Amino acid sequence: MPLLALAIPYAQSSPVTYEIDTHANRHEVSIDMEKIQNQPHDLPSASSVARLPDAHFRRAVFECHPIPVNHYFDNLLAELVTPRDECSARPYTSNAELRKALGDLMTFHPAGGSLSVEARIRAVGLPSLLRDEPEYLPGTLSALTFDIGAHGIEIGRFKFPQLRTPGEAEFLLVGESELAFLHEGNPHAPRIREEHAAILGFHYRAAGMRGHTTLPPAGYALASTDATHLSDFTAQLARCRQRNDLSRLPRAADDRNYYKHNPMDAMQNGPCVIL
Repeated sequence: MPLLALAIPYAQSSPVTYEIDTHANRHEVSIDMEKIQNQPHDLPSASSVARLPDAHFRRAVFECHPIPVNHYFDNLLAELVTPRDECSARPYTSNAELRKALGDLMTFHPAGGSLSVEARIRAVGLPSLLRDEPEYLPGTLSALTFDIGAHGIEIGRFKFPQLRTPGEAEFLLVGESELAFLHEGNPHAPRIREEHAAILGFHYRAAGMRGHTTLPPAGYALASTDATHLSDFTAQLARCRQRNDLSRLPRAADDRNYYKHNPMDAMQNGPCVIL
C-alpha cells in the first residue's frame, strides 16, 4: 500500500492538539513608524511540534520605535512637494495651503503637537515657504535664490552691518551671488553644492528634476555630489513651462502648428533628462 494511504488514516486517528492560553500567548504590539524588531522566543520547529502533542507556543514580542518627530516632518514635507511626474501641476497653489496641510498631517505623529510648522521650516533652512507670493512656491527660481541667500548670510558668507535684519532684497542678492558659481566649469561649484546641498536638493525635487524626486534611500541623488548646474534647473523649469503651455493649446486635427508627440524625443518619454 502506498505510504500516503497509510499516513492519512494515521493522521485522522491521532490528531495533534495545541494548548492555547489567551493571556500567555498574546502578541504585544505598539504603533511603529520606522523600525520594527521581531524577537521570537524559542518557537518550536515543525519536527518538535509533531513529536509534542501538547506543544506550547511562547509569545513573540514586537519592539516598536516611532520615528523622531523632526524626521517625520522632513519626510512629510518632501513627499508633499514631490510632483506626480516631472512636469505635473503643483498640488498646492500657495505656501499657506502647504503649511496648513503640514499642520494637519503632523497630528498623526504622537509628538506632532510639540512641533511648530513655522519653526521647523526655519530650522531646515527654507524660509521661502513662509512667504505666500506665487513666485516663492517650492521648486521655483525665486524660492531657490531666496533660500540660498538666507543660508549664505547664516553661514557668514555675506554680511550687512548696516542692517539689523536682512530682508528679501538682501536674500535675493546673496542667493544670486551664490548661484552664479553653479555654472559649468566653475572651480567653486563643488563647494557651493556641498554647502547648500539640502536646499538645492529640496527645490530640485519640487521642480521634478530627474534623480531628485524619489524619497531616500531608493535612487535619490545627493545635490552635493551629482554635478548639477544651475542651467539644469532653469532648463527643467523652461521645459515644464513649455509643456504646460502646449497642453492648453486647442487640439485641432487640421492645425499644422500643433505640437505633436514624437516617440523619438527623449524629453517626451519618462522623466526629463538633465542636459
